[in-house]
Amino acid sequence: MNNKVLDISFKPEKEKIFFGEFGHYIRIDNITHDIARKLKEASEGNTWFTKEIDFKSDKTRFQSLPEDAKRAFKLNIAYQTLMDSGVTSGISFVMSRVVTSSIWNLLYARIAIEEAIHAESYSYGLSEVFGYQAAETLDLVYNDEFVKKRMEKECMLFENVISVCLSDNKNINPDDKKKSLLSLLLGIYFLEGIKFPFSFLVTFIINNSYNNAISGFTKTIKLIAHDELSVHVVTGKHILNILFQDEQEGFKHLFDKGFFKKEALSLAEEVVQQEIEWAKYLFDNHEVAGINSKISENFIKYWANIRLKDIGINDNPYMKEEKTDIIEWFNNYRNINKQNAALQETSNTSYQKGVLKNDL
Repeated sequence: MNNKVLDISFKPEKEKIFFGEFGHYIRIDNITHDIARKLKEASEGNTWFTKEIDFKSDKTRFQSLPEDAKRAFKLNIAYQTLMDSGVTSGISFVMSRVVTSSIWNLLYARIAIEEAIHAESYSYGLSEVFGYQAAETLDLVYNDEFVKKRMEKECMLFENVISVCLSDNKNINPDDKKKSLLSLLLGIYFLEGIKFPFSFLVTFIINNSYNNAISGFTKTIKLIAHDELSVHVVTGKHILNILFQDEQEGFKHLFDKGFFKKEALSLAEEVVQQEIEWAKYLFDNHEVAGINSKISENFIKYWANIRLKDIGINDNPYMKEEKTDIIEWFNNYRNINKQNAALQETSNTSYQKGVLKNDL
């Protein structure tokens, strides 16, 4: 692995996505996987900025929420800030060292920037609405034991890649490096494809159930959800499928020998169980209109099935989970295309962005 800032002492014969030869000379004249270019361009079309959203309505109307809804919102947004901060740090530090393809390197760099904007936008919104009292909500990551544990698994997966793949120990088995990276890619994929959608749902339900009391936060999270579900999750799906199908990438034997499926099912089960416990913590013995732990469980398992199917695992514990009305409602509610005009009414920014034409 090349740890030099820039190395043009050699010319790679062919770029691999991971663990190839890469001198950090960015060139995209010969792209092996065109989907990476399309995803990068979609990400560029998504571009938005933290201060685009007006939180004046939230500032005056948040106090109208019942206490249980306030509690769920604050726990949820503290968790989202923590998770996006962790993903920003992990992708920035790890992916820049293991990705050895120019176009995929550019894509992951954009994703890291978007995650940083997501984390910042939560803090910005809380500061706009609560002023100095925003610290009370943001400090939940230190003070609430349940929130504190929300990023433990993903941090462990990132740190395992650092210790195995970025080690100077030349005796480490190449397959151990590939296994640790596959586990991380799965962990990020399930984080962005199962955990994040459930966190988005919580905000959307609260806003919808209580007369748009958190409309600014909802608009922000619709933009975040668009980034995550049109680019980040799709990136995870495609890269895992490429590693399975393209023998030249050097990972196919780990799929053929069953490691990938076993690891995917194990991680998915862990994520589903954790999210169900989180839903119980938010809603059992706490009444929030429009949602409870049973509704949440269906939502979580439904997306687990979709994510597993999208990476070729049709036979999974969630394959019989029905698509209930809450799924259809979520997909319609988060659709950024349906609210361009409404967004423009509260912002000077035009929302006619490239990704709206190229949504993947």
